[in-house]
Amino acid sequence: MRFFRIYGLSILSSLGVLYLSILRNVSPLHIPVIPHFDKIAHFGLYFVLATVICYELYRQRYQFNEKIMWMWGLCYPILYGGLMELLQEYYFPPRTGDWEDWIADIVGVLIAFFICRKLIPRFVQPENGFSCR
Repeated sequence: MRFFRIYGLSILSSLGVLYLSILRNVSPLHIPVIPHFDKIAHFGLYFVLATVICYELYRQRYQFNEKIMWMWGLCYPILYGGLMELLQEYYFPPRTGDWEDWIADIVGVLIAFFICRKLIPRFVQPENGFSCR
């Protein structure tokens, strides 16, 4: 239960992305005013996912130069995005996997990670209580 208290927002964010990725009754997002809106949505979802993970890891006293931060704050969301595209392509028709969607996911994660690397240490204090380390 302690793990979910510490990383609950990251878990909920991951499940939210999963739900939106496998939802079958979704018409493609076409907004005439904004071309490629679906790519913007992918960027935004993975930007938020990476930000939440970095925030929760930093709160547990993991610094941005540690391997665990790079693995979970950067690699996990990128690989998760690729997995979602594969799931859409092979297991959840009529959804389709798309390389461009995955690239938008990756760009969202990279930008979030490097923004968090600069801003989170300035504005977020690590928890003093318990740690998962």
